[in-house]
Amino acid sequence: MPRTKEFDPDEVLEQAMRLFWENGFEATSAQDLVDRTGLNRSSLYNTFGSKQELYLRALDHYRQQDVDMFGRLLDQSDSARAAIRHLLEEAIPTCDEDQRGCFVASATVERAHCDAETRERVCDSFSQMRDGFEALVEHGQAQGEIPEERDPEALAHLLANTYFGMQTMAKLGLPADVFNDVVDETLRGLG
Repeated sequence: MPRTKEFDPDEVLEQAMRLFWENGFEATSAQDLVDRTGLNRSSLYNTFGSKQELYLRALDHYRQQDVDMFGRLLDQSDSARAAIRHLLEEAIPTCDEDQRGCFVASATVERAHCDAETRERVCDSFSQMRDGFEALVEHGQAQGEIPEERDPEALAHLLANTYFGMQTMAKLGLPADVFNDVVDETLRGLG
């Protein structure tokens, strides 16, 4: 009779995600994963496969959280501009110690150039983010918040690039007022 798992795979995945997010793929060892998750190596690898597979699953876990956040904002927001502001402000580090930025942005910098599976996920994340911003822009145009003559796709590209750029720059520990300026000027640029 096979033994039942005595751990929550979702919690282990969350812990692995946080570790990869903090340290990156290369700087995270198998022992780091064992220490963080509390599992032994055989349980970790029997459940999640290789370090690469665990990394990709952790990245997918993070991406799903982003999709969920976007979906909630689209459903709950009457004002497209307010929703866009909220999303961009999510990219602002909340304290000097929080210099992780976005896990997807980190994966882009560290792994997308050398790993096709990571690149595919990052491109998919960017597309989802762009599509979400485009839906917000179109909503804003329908509500009269954003001029109708502006190209929703082009604005979505601008907003998605701004978001990912801010998430990448968060790793530098820049003061919050730098990010606030970016948010304010981006919103002014919407028209």
